[in-house]
Formats: sequence, structure tokens, C-alpha cells
Amino acid sequence: MDAAQDGFSPGPAPLHLSARRFRRGRWEDLPEVAAREEAVRVLHAGGSSSLWAWPHDLEDLALGHVLLDCAPRAGDEPGDAPVPLWTGRVERLDAPAGRHCLRVSFAGENEPGCGLSRPHRPDAASTAPRLSAAALLARMAEFFAAPGLWDGTGSFHRAALFHPEHGLLRVAEDIGRHNCLDRLAGFCARQGREPAAHALFISARITGSLYAKARRAGFTLLASRGAVTSAALTAARAQGVSLVGFCRPAEERLTVFCDELGRVTA
Repeated sequence: MDAAQDGFSPGPAPLHLSARRFRRGRWEDLPEVAAREEAVRVLHAGGSSSLWAWPHDLEDLALGHVLLDCAPRAGDEPGDAPVPLWTGRVERLDAPAGRHCLRVSFAGENEPGCGLSRPHRPDAASTAPRLSAAALLARMAEFFAAPGLWDGTGSFHRAALFHPEHGLLRVAEDIGRHNCLDRLAGFCARQGREPAAHALFISARITGSLYAKARRAGFTLLASRGAVTSAALTAARAQGVSLVGFCRPAEERLTVFCDELGRVTA
């Protein structure tokens, strides 16, 4: 997988600065870098939201945020059903330096009596990817090896869409792990892709809140290099979602926490 295929581009350069480090009983001066994080204002029909994010490729972030965090849904439990991924329009507005403002709108939302068309969601069980444990480890190794920013600053999480036939389709990086999922949801909406047909790879542990967002996007197979919490596990078991944690190719191991439909094979 090359950078052009996964959509990665380096974006704004990190902030270079001088710092002091205390190590082994003594102080030393050293050059340091800090990841750029800037304010993002997202306007939508229901109001507005304030985010902090890596200031690059913000259209997918804004669209995904509105779809996953601002669209009406039944409740706020981790087991909420997926929201429809409407195709929206994202417009950049003028903002002061160091700040960004984007407006997200959907066809017909401002026309009297005209509601949003909700696209059909295919059955998740029939569209979810299936792959062997060995293949999952191999693909996760590609995910970690993909070009990115986390090695340079230590500040970034990353997430990716994996499709059995097409490989890693999109790698998203941001300082906030939830922002990574927003970016992938926005990408899916703009490209007309069904999240349930892809595995979600993520660098962060799968907590209840992260699971809830991934489920609202429609993912049914989640694989993380980190741990899985009880809240995520309880919700995943109730919804037939597959959770894989501690997926660490360098150690040649992974742990399947739940997988009632057998998406991870021998």
C-alpha cells in the first residue's frame, strides 16, 4: 500500500521548539516537536460543535462528526443501532488564523417538508468481512507500517478501513481517537462505502465510548492493538459484533474477545 492509495499526506509541519528534560538525575536541553492541534468549528442544521483536531483534511472529519455525534438516534448506549450515512456537502468558511470553520449540510434539509432520504443498510451479518487470524495479523502489520505522523510526535492515534478484496483503503490519523472514526465515517459517506463491509483497525483501546461511535458508523469487526473494556464487550455480545484486542503482529498474537458469527477464522 502506498501513500496515494491510503490518502495519507503529511499536512502541516509539527511545531519545533526547545525543551528541557530531566533524566537519570540531571537536566538537559534538547530540540522537541509538538503536533499541531487547532480549533475547529462545525456548523450544521442542529446547531454547532467545537472540536480540537489536527488541521488537515477536515472535510471528512466535519462530515463524520455531524453524522455520528449530531444526527438523531435512539439513545446514547453503546448498543445503539447504526445511523444512516447520508451524503453531505461540506463548505469551508473564513476563520481567524489557527482556527477553522466548516458548514455541513444535506440535500433537502432546508426545504420545507423535504426530509433526508435514508439509504438502505444491508444486513451487517452478510456484508461483514471474514479473515483468518494470520491474515488479520498480516494486515495489522501493514496498518502499523503505513506512513504517518505518530512516530514523529508521539501524539497521534490512527484508524483504518480494511476490505478483504481491496486491502487497507483509508488510514486516518488525528490527535483524538474519536476524530479518527469521524474521519473514516466521513470518507465512507463521501465515497458511498458501507462501513459494515470493512474491518475497523484502530490503535487505541476499545472503550465503551469508542465502541459506541464505531457501532453508530456501522462497523461489525473491530481490531485494536490495545485492550477491550467490559462496556464494549457487553454491547458487542448483544449486537453480534466481533472484537479483537491485543492484535500485535510483532508478538505474533491477538485475542478474540467475542466473535459469535465466526468472522475471525482459524
